[in-house]
Amino acid sequence: MSLIHATGEVARAKIVARVTTGRMMPAMSCFDHLVVNQFLATEIDARALKSAFELGLVNWLQDRGATLLPELSHELGLNSVGLGALAGMLETNAVLVRSGDMVELTHEFTRALAFRDLLHTRIDFADCVWPDIHELFTPLLNDVQQFMARSRIFELFRYDRCFDVTPQNLEATRLWTRFTTCLTKYESAAVIAAVEMGNVETLIDLGGNTGEFALRICERLPRIRATVVDLPVVCELGREHIAGSAPLSQTSRIDFHPSDIRSGDLPTPADLVSFKSVLHDWPDRDAKLLIERAHSIVRPGGRIMIFERAPLDLRERRVTYAMAPDLVFLHFLRPPELYLEALAALGFVSIDYQRIELEIGFHLIVARRPA
Repeated sequence: MSLIHATGEVARAKIVARVTTGRMMPAMSCFDHLVVNQFLATEIDARALKSAFELGLVNWLQDRGATLLPELSHELGLNSVGLGALAGMLETNAVLVRSGDMVELTHEFTRALAFRDLLHTRIDFADCVWPDIHELFTPLLNDVQQFMARSRIFELFRYDRCFDVTPQNLEATRLWTRFTTCLTKYESAAVIAAVEMGNVETLIDLGGNTGEFALRICERLPRIRATVVDLPVVCELGREHIAGSAPLSQTSRIDFHPSDIRSGDLPTPADLVSFKSVLHDWPDRDAKLLIERAHSIVRPGGRIMIFERAPLDLRERRVTYAMAPDLVFLHFLRPPELYLEALAALGFVSIDYQRIELEIGFHLIVARRPA
């Protein structure tokens, strides 16, 4: 339990702060997906695991259980020397357990396969980012403008390609929304478990990407209707994603509102307005503006919810290969004070702050607009 030292406007807003962590609460299923991270500690761990998927080794062992290496080599058409090397790397990484030539998946890795999409996403996202870290690590640490100008990852996350719905823009945007959609699928569970939403009937998710966060909330709470606000290309991909991801009973309650959340028109007020991993994208001035805009569409008595990545504290953990995407954004991850102070200045009350520990720390802030 850790209280923020609050002064001035923030103190008058009666902030309540606490810490929630997956390590402290292992029984909560919303943290179970963290098991995947232990298999992606280094680049070679990720390479070996990706090859094991590509060569059919994981599927074979998952379906058929313990198998002799010579049989695997024959049945899957694998080079015996390469298979032996791969099996050794997987054994070292606790993916396989081996007795003589007999190999099988470990119990822990079998648990991780329940989150296979997340395993693939973490590998692929880290693969996109890793060349920037390898080639531009010094600028990343010391000259963020140079890093952004030269990096490939910031070329990937280009919002200017999200206004005009064209085949080219859809394809360019599809790659990064695949990453963010999968991460949101698992990160959102911790939010839904921590925030009481029983009296919420309408939700607006600002910068809501493909609607995955709204979908997870609608899945849990059948009364809620949600509106996702994002740029036109992202909304088009969102409609496609939602239509293919859930039954009509859920998808029919999710609307998309194409608009620029900084300056475009916004939907009519709602009971709950959310930002999920959005505000760190913008400088302080713009982040405050977005919170002001959110204030304008929260109904009196309604709430605003912010779920945002916290600054990396690398004294507490080693940087793993899976953390590469977080590392390239290290200059953009803020402490919670800017968000807390902006909410208090706008008159929000009952401001509740939690720090939730997933693979990295997250801020979860919920504040109520007076009735």
